[in-house]
Amino acid sequence: MQLAASHADSAAALLRAALDSSTGATTGERVNALVWEGIVEFVKGDEAGTRAAFQEACTLDGGLDVKGLDQMSHQLSQIFQEEKAGVFRRKAVYVSGDVDDPPRRLSGPPIAYPPVLLRRHVQGFVEVTAVIDTTGRPEASSVEVLSTPDSALIGPAKQMMLATQFTPGHRKGAAVRVMVQMDVDVRPPRMDATELTGRARAELAAGHADSAQRLLGIALDTVLTHPTDGERLYALLVRGIAASKAGQDSAARRDLEGGIALYQSLVARGVDLAPFLRRLADSVRLAHRTTKAPGSDMPAPTALGGVDEQPVLLSHPPIHYPPEMQALRIAATVVVEAALDASGHVVPGSAKIAQSPNHAFDREALRVVNGSTYRPAKSGGRPVRAVIRQPISFVNY
Repeated sequence: MQLAASHADSAAALLRAALDSSTGATTGERVNALVWEGIVEFVKGDEAGTRAAFQEACTLDGGLDVKGLDQMSHQLSQIFQEEKAGVFRRKAVYVSGDVDDPPRRLSGPPIAYPPVLLRRHVQGFVEVTAVIDTTGRPEASSVEVLSTPDSALIGPAKQMMLATQFTPGHRKGAAVRVMVQMDVDVRPPRMDATELTGRARAELAAGHADSAQRLLGIALDTVLTHPTDGERLYALLVRGIAASKAGQDSAARRDLEGGIALYQSLVARGVDLAPFLRRLADSVRLAHRTTKAPGSDMPAPTALGGVDEQPVLLSHPPIHYPPEMQALRIAATVVVEAALDASGHVVPGSAKIAQSPNHAFDREALRVVNGSTYRPAKSGGRPVRAVIRQPISFVNY
């Protein structure tokens, strides 16, 4: 009535009141009010308002057909048909084969590999589907995982899809919603053994032995990290320390002995190890000497000349790193030559330096050998006097 009386503003106000959600209007009543709002906005000369009202009406009722618009205005009828077609296109879902230009992936993250799957080496294809809207974004409610090698990948796969940007699909020149499927090849990430062991040491320093051991288990996993011998040595020693702190004595002994054996093998092969790794290995080796045979933390002596049984080092004084070399942090091995009597004691005044890379270590090396005791060499089953060579390693740990 207001519109017929050319009171468009009054008509618009009444329609806004009718569309107020608090009125409890039914869907049909809202659709009818929206159509009339579109007509009123057209009479007022607001084409954008007309389109917005018609679009909302068609969204509520996809089969809406308004009779008589063409009699009011051909342009008004055309606007309605355009908005109805647009809503249909936005609601319709096509598959890639039914559109002229299917969506293409522009950007997005990979599937985040769950840490819980690392030790099981889970890998394979994850099939994900989603409806890509007319802006190129996946619709959240449409994302589904069709197949996966492990259920733990379902959440990461959905997150990957929602964070992915596509080009919109097009059909007959118009952007449309398109269902797409992605097959994503998921494999365990390649990880750095040294970085993992460094993180484990930080966890250990914070008192978190369990988390440190988990990291070290990954560091030593040849599938995940492909560790070098040096990296294996580093991880074994730190894992042994972690197990020791956790009270797991047998595991600690296994890792520490394995690490020390690997260290000695690498040194014997002339492998150039990082100074910090040499210090760590030697400190572990010397710190655990009480669990080994007496004197086994120093290399075995060698008798010069023919004997049936080599002498055996039984004990020695603690080896002290010379204070004047502290700042240089140099590792060295000095070889001392000395005479042993038939009781296994060093003959006073017989010890001398046979090999030395740095003479700052010589005095301490002589002191250690002079204070050492041995099981004497034997010949014919009897203890005999012998000249020995005794290596001594110095490590600033």
